[in-house]
Amino acid sequence: MASSLSYYMGYPIRRIALITAVSSGLGLFFFFYLQYSETGTILTVSKTIPGILLSLVIGSATGFAATYLNKLLDRIFPWHSGFAGRFLLGYIAQVLCISLIAGGLAVLFIEIFKPGIFWSGLSTTDADLAWKFLILVVVTVFIYKVIYTILFSYKQYAVTQIETVQNERKQLELQFEALKSQLSPHYLFNSLNTISSLIYNDPQTAEQFIRRLALTYQYILSTQQKKYVSLSEELDFVQSYYYLLRIRFQQSLTLEVNLPKSIMTSPIPPLTLQLLVENAVKHNTITPEKPLLIYISSVDNTQLKVTNTKNESVQSSASFRIGIENIRKRYEFFTAKKIEVKDDEKFIVSLPVLRLKEAVLQKSIA
Repeated sequence: MASSLSYYMGYPIRRIALITAVSSGLGLFFFFYLQYSETGTILTVSKTIPGILLSLVIGSATGFAATYLNKLLDRIFPWHSGFAGRFLLGYIAQVLCISLIAGGLAVLFIEIFKPGIFWSGLSTTDADLAWKFLILVVVTVFIYKVIYTILFSYKQYAVTQIETVQNERKQLELQFEALKSQLSPHYLFNSLNTISSLIYNDPQTAEQFIRRLALTYQYILSTQQKKYVSLSEELDFVQSYYYLLRIRFQQSLTLEVNLPKSIMTSPIPPLTLQLLVENAVKHNTITPEKPLLIYISSVDNTQLKVTNTKNESVQSSASFRIGIENIRKRYEFFTAKKIEVKDDEKFIVSLPVLRLKEAVLQKSIA
């Protein structure tokens, strides 16, 4: 009783008023239907006031008990654990609950007052009356459960839609953060400086550099609204990005890719590999004496490994952690598998290979 009272103390007044109105209304319906079916006449209001008042009390008490039972079942045996089983369990439990409480209160009131408190001739041993009451309960609870199930399903659908929109918005925000780092003035400034140094000394290379730079921006802009791209698309972009870095660092920077064709169509959040390549370049000294090797491979077609050798760090690790965290959060939208980071003699980031069905189930198609 105490838990039931504390439960309803947190209920909004409108919800309590609605439960009271519906359940007391059903109590009156039961009363008038049973009274008419037993006596064949409709009594005047003056003669039925006691029965009406007691029916309101029985209906309200039963309604609140049934509501509490329903919410309790939602916690113990939620709908998603088994829809048909939850519906059947709730139906049987509420039929028993309403039958026992309503029937028990009616018998109690008859014992306290007199059999004629509802209508004259009423008998608690009337089997026909008991069956009528039980049939009414069975039908009423069934209608209630159908309506409740429809409303509950709609509410869950609405909640799911809201969560989906929120997740997509959060993912786009993370993607926007990754995008900003690629469109930063610093990135464009370095690229223009490289073009400036090449345009007189090596016009052919300068032209190729501009083409690759255009391809990188085209990729960045075309994927800003996408949740994922194919691994082959991401690798094409990384190769164009690597070409730009290679012009700058010459033989001091090497990127090797060794991936099987079987995973080339697997989805990957855009700019993932590029961020890892960029992090390796930003956080290591690259000179002819200290070259940097970046190696992209796979493990059993279930993991992508981005490995880079380590030289003296030239920048703060703050931006590095931000980049890794950005990738980690974006992966959480597609899979429960974790990203692994290993920082020993070499720096290794292992990414789970995503399957297309994971992206579709997360409603993350661009």
